[in-house]
Amino acid sequence: MKRAFALFLLFFCSLAPAAFAVVLDPHQIIRQELLNAGLTALRDKAPDASKTGRLVIVDYAKHSREERLYVVNLKTGEVSAYRTSHGLGSDPDHDGYLDRFSSVPGSQASPRGTFRIAEEYRGKHGRSVRLDGLDEENRTARDRAIVIHAASYAEPEHLARYGKLGRSNGCIVFSKADLARFLDEVSEGTLIFVGK
Repeated sequence: MKRAFALFLLFFCSLAPAAFAVVLDPHQIIRQELLNAGLTALRDKAPDASKTGRLVIVDYAKHSREERLYVVNLKTGEVSAYRTSHGLGSDPDHDGYLDRFSSVPGSQASPRGTFRIAEEYRGKHGRSVRLDGLDEENRTARDRAIVIHAASYAEPEHLARYGKLGRSNGCIVFSKADLARFLDEVSEGTLIFVGK
């Protein structure tokens, strides 16, 4: 698997600008197919986003108690991992696993695909960041107010009590401390790839 991944990166980097060269720390865990999809989205949909030096991958196949949002440093290959919640409409039985994606307004579900981090603002959850969907299947993200923010149901205390994070209305939600750390790492214009 490591050899196949190294060959993929070699092939990918031969097609893409030098800024896309990524060598992951083998001790970090990002599913290869999701990383491949994120790198391809970066190359095909928003190559200018590589200027931020970061790529964010969200793996909603994992349980909400697990770290499943990854920030990849495109220059060094270093990876930071975070816990994040998913939408109420994506997990109707509230077992901590995302069952489905949706971009339908009112669905309260998490949308999938490629997003760009847009402007920061202060909302009802405090420091927050808007997202712009770059795919046909998630273009409603801004209209639905699918954003990045912090909430009490993503705090370590909630996880310790219930064994899972709470659910959002489709937003990517962190604990307060993790949101601050995440926003120190990424900047406006960074690409996010959400999959399962």
